[in-house]
Amino acid sequence: MKYLNNLIYPQKIALMKIFRFFKIYGIHKTLFKVAGRSRGKFKILTIFLKRRKKNPDIGVIGCGQFTYSSVGQIILNTYGNRFLDCFDIDKQAADTFADFYQINHHSLDSKSIFDNEDIKFVYIASNHASHADYAIKALSNNKTVYLEKPIAVNKQQLSKLVRCVNNASKPIYAGYNRPFSGAILDLKTQVLSNFDDPITLNCFVTAHQLPSNHWYRGLNEGTRICGNVGHWIDLGVHILSWTKLPDKWDIHIAFSNPFETDDDISISLTSSRGDLIVFVITSRSEPFEGINETINFQQGEVICKIDDFRSSTIWKNETLINKKYSPKDVGHNHSICQPFEEIYSRDWDEVVNSSLLMLHIADMVKNSKKFSSFSFKDSLTNISN
Repeated sequence: MKYLNNLIYPQKIALMKIFRFFKIYGIHKTLFKVAGRSRGKFKILTIFLKRRKKNPDIGVIGCGQFTYSSVGQIILNTYGNRFLDCFDIDKQAADTFADFYQINHHSLDSKSIFDNEDIKFVYIASNHASHADYAIKALSNNKTVYLEKPIAVNKQQLSKLVRCVNNASKPIYAGYNRPFSGAILDLKTQVLSNFDDPITLNCFVTAHQLPSNHWYRGLNEGTRICGNVGHWIDLGVHILSWTKLPDKWDIHIAFSNPFETDDDISISLTSSRGDLIVFVITSRSEPFEGINETINFQQGEVICKIDDFRSSTIWKNETLINKKYSPKDVGHNHSICQPFEEIYSRDWDEVVNSSLLMLHIADMVKNSKKFSSFSFKDSLTNISN
């Protein structure tokens, strides 16, 4: 009986998770998530998934779970199967992506993608330390680039990338998706009247539990600050940029574990204008439904609470606005479609600013530094010289 329970229990949990994901993300998105995890083991799933080829002109570098189940699903649903080629240093990842998205002969190196004149768009979602170099090569070969977060893991990379972007003939788009979520877009419509008022923003994030040797946590990969926390740092800079981004900030970090300084931490920032921003990331257990986020915001008479991008409540004096977002909307749709939907594209300078702040905080974490001051102007000058 115990042996049977050991066989049945994992399957029961997996089915429960799939059912829960159906409710959160919808059937189609969940099937892509399952397909991405199974990597072709359950061929019957492809019956439900539209894979029609349509004017293929997209090359992919990095064929992991995000590319397979998010980039692939959204591009395919919106524009048809436009994937022409793919590359990953993990050949099995490239093979399974190519098989699923009907790429007959995928490249064995990235250069083949950059040299292919039929490829107009390059989506980069490889390991974090390689993002900037791949983006520079793609831009230098006249490709429009979608670059997953982070856009760089150190200031030297960011400096080179910024110079390349300034001289490129094609645009680049960053994969920070929270600014494109329905909840953030709805909030933006309510706060623009408070042009110069300081804000209070708190982001509490229950993240995936990662082992201490996970590649995200490598110093060369920028630690979890670049891999995860950068999302909410970018969101904070985006919201601040709706008005006028304050230049000078004081940053305090509270570390709960001196041996894992990029997890279970609190990062607080205060500006010369009086803004208060706090990020908390914790992963003391694996969240059954994936990353969970609670965001609280106040500016003047506007108060907002966002619950995991599934619902939001906005109070503006006597006005009360309740919204639900089903399926859960963290902004991936508009973010991934930026190269084709100009109306939703981000200001590149805004992304550079958020990256400067992220890299400054990442350096603090690497050095277990609890306090520092930061200036956007000074940091931008340093990478521009």
